[in-house]
Amino acid sequence: MNLPDDYFLDVDDEMLEYLEKQALQSYDDVKKSNENNREKAYHLLNYLLLGIGSISLLLINSIDKIHPIIIVNAILLMAGWTISAFMLTHYVLLSKIRQMGTNIPQNLYNESFKNSQDKNKLGILRRYELHNINQAILSLLNTNAIYRKYTDRAIMTAISLPILLMVISSSLLHYLP
Repeated sequence: MNLPDDYFLDVDDEMLEYLEKQALQSYDDVKKSNENNREKAYHLLNYLLLGIGSISLLLINSIDKIHPIIIVNAILLMAGWTISAFMLTHYVLLSKIRQMGTNIPQNLYNESFKNSQDKNKLGILRRYELHNINQAILSLLNTNAIYRKYTDRAIMTAISLPILLMVISSSLLHYLP
């Protein structure tokens, strides 16, 4: 939900102080959550790359000794894990432009503030800054949801694909000569 820029202008000083503390705590919490999600994605990516490499070595070194159904399953598993690794890399791990948690001074103390006769310039600036922190928190929450979504998809693919392929291959090996 986007709030108008002047949303917090009518907040009294005591409430402003409380909201600022809450906003900074929320910002730090969501930022840490994003960092944790990225760290988990790095770990999963390492496991996926290890699995892809292991399957590649297995196929390269002993493809003539393996049943064709197992070879097809290994290739499908490699493809699925590669897609999972790509998802993690593209949506979670690659650097993206992020909204700043604070505003640069020239944006806050612009010409209208310089020329203003208001005695409470700092209070007004703090209220606008609270709005900016609120927007940054919303942006981080959206990023966090994206991280979780694609990390969860990659985990589900990485776990369910071997199980599915094992069931299919065992059924095929059982019923085919």
